[in-house]
Amino acid sequence: MINQDDHRTGQQSVIAPMSMVANTAVRLTKMSIAAGDGDYLGAEADLLKILGVSRPTLRQAAKVVENDRLLSVRRGAGGGFYAARPSARDAIQAPALWLKLQSATLEQIHDASRLIYPQAATLAASCEDPALIAELQAFRADLETRRPGEEPASETVASEVRLNDLIARMTGDPVLLLFMGISYSFGQLDRRINLYRKEIARRLLWLEIQRRLCDAILAGDAVLARKISIKRGETVSEWIHAATEAAKSEQRRPVRRTAATG
Repeated sequence: MINQDDHRTGQQSVIAPMSMVANTAVRLTKMSIAAGDGDYLGAEADLLKILGVSRPTLRQAAKVVENDRLLSVRRGAGGGFYAARPSARDAIQAPALWLKLQSATLEQIHDASRLIYPQAATLAASCEDPALIAELQAFRADLETRRPGEEPASETVASEVRLNDLIARMTGDPVLLLFMGISYSFGQLDRRINLYRKEIARRLLWLEIQRRLCDAILAGDAVLARKISIKRGETVSEWIHAATEAAKSEQRRPVRRTAATG
């Protein structure tokens, strides 16, 4: 709660104008952005003087900025206010959920990703980061141990998400990393369509696509990586369309009613 003087009664009010809290939150946000991740911004007493606000106002504003993952408030020895940064996961989940709440469809999300993924694969083929290349090599080696006919569909999905994240990081482009992450996060929120359940043939084909894409990227063949990505998008579009139509047919199917017995 906020403490402010109420000049009409001579008492302190427990409710401060939200503009004061919002303004303080903006100032804290600017301080965090100007600093580096983990940098010390000051003790509570320091910030009270710098910002010229009451302790309750500062604490409420700090909670707002903490929720945005731009501030860390630590108590006890070594405590104080520290600059923080949201993780990629934090940045991805909110827009994916928003799209879900706006009734966006998996088809719409995939149509958008088809414009992005080929470019990502092209850039990934030019990646020179030894750590990321080693990670992709390890992923490619792991593909040889996979048995799509024996593993659950969730393993196929997890593998695709892992490869998607790795390719996105290999691009070195934060915009692609964000948009690709949103598309896959949205796909995991949509439980109505499962492209791999009881579809072993699809899992086998997907494994082969992953192998070929990894090989093209590791070989530095940007042209081939792009071609494989385009074909991959076309294949998934066909699967999503078929699954969507099947779901619609299921919804249109009349429900059988049984006569009540007395």
